[in-house]
Amino acid sequence: MDELWRFRQLITLAELGNFRRAADKLGITHGALSQTVAKFEEQYGTQLFERKKRKTTPTAYGERLLVAAHQSVELVSQARRDIALMENLKLGRLIIGVDTAITEGLLAPAMAALLAKFPELQFTTLEHNWRSMEGDLSRDRIDMFIGLSPDRHSDQFDYRNFPLVPPIFACRAGHPLTKKSTFEVSDLISYPYGGSEVPDWFLKQFVDAFPAQFESISSLREIFLTTHELGLLRQLLTNTDILGLLPEAVIRQEIHAGKVAVLSTLDQLMPVEVAGTIVTRQDRSLPPSAIHLSAIVEDMALRGFGAYQRLVR
Repeated sequence: MDELWRFRQLITLAELGNFRRAADKLGITHGALSQTVAKFEEQYGTQLFERKKRKTTPTAYGERLLVAAHQSVELVSQARRDIALMENLKLGRLIIGVDTAITEGLLAPAMAALLAKFPELQFTTLEHNWRSMEGDLSRDRIDMFIGLSPDRHSDQFDYRNFPLVPPIFACRAGHPLTKKSTFEVSDLISYPYGGSEVPDWFLKQFVDAFPAQFESISSLREIFLTTHELGLLRQLLTNTDILGLLPEAVIRQEIHAGKVAVLSTLDQLMPVEVAGTIVTRQDRSLPPSAIHLSAIVEDMALRGFGAYQRLVR
């Protein structure tokens, strides 16, 4: 414990570059911090910090020790958190990065099932997609990511894929397309359409299925209006002529209220596979709450939980 405290002093000094400011942040005296550095320098027999007029900076030897200091503090902090979670599932706070594409149809019922079993579990959900989740996983800002599978996989993470129910094409009630007897692919380019941002592998299925209409993934993206705000998407869908390509669960209430009409399900229009994934760090053990949630999500996904009801006219 004392060694970790001394390491934290070195880390703070390196970050602030000033003995007095570092001591104030740590809540110790300038002399106490100087004594800690002096003891380290005596222990390793070399100068660890270079004291300049305006800034104190680590030497090459100091930089090497700081690497070990950061690693030690990080490992012990993670161990403390893991042990607390292992002692009792309800003690920890699970931080989940979640893609809005699966929030309402899959994650919400999965979290409800988890909370029914562990009602005192604390959790936080942060809005993410496959682009932003890697950085926050690497920095321990989230424990796991649940959402659409990314275009590429990194060796730093574990990926557990599961099938997702294909989205639907929808529009406002009274939209011109609701007067047509059938919904054709040409209708895709007649109006802009909105949804959450999707990876290239999803759009490539459109390009492969309809090469005459879509030359490339980039040309297909040009007609997308993407947003992560589900409330905004609902407002646009019910008050404008855009088409929505989104999970049925997102607008289920609007469909039942007669505000939104379903034109087609994506799998009726073209062969499609939609892959979700649970992403975690390879060098971090999962807290029990994350293990439970992963199992529930995978089970519900395999059972087609949250699947659209057959509302297509």
